Amino acid sequence: MKSLVFAAILVSFGAVVICQSHNYFWGYKGPYDVKTLDLVYPLKGQLGRNISAINITDQYINGKGGYASLLAGGIGYNHTTIHLKSQRGNGFSFIVEIYGR
Repeated sequence: MKSLVFAAILVSFGAVVICQSHNYFWGYKGPYDVKTLDLVYPLKGQLGRNISAINITDQYINGKGGYASLLAGGIGYNHTTIHLKSQRGNGFSFIVEIYGR
């Protein structure tokens, strides 16, 4: 019986070790901070297609969503850089679709 309990504990410990995530956070997130992200297409090492359309959909429909701006490239180019920014104190959730030929 003791060996069965010991085996169950070992299996449980193994499951905990295997399922551990590796999240990190440094600093302090204040109520007036903003979240930003620069989205680059194509990824490094990939060939880009000639971009024919870019569709960015804000998933926050309560007026607290973020903003998107085109920093480089875009329609007619084979690359683009899109800057995504939240409103102060909020996050963002966008669906970004890039169409090309």
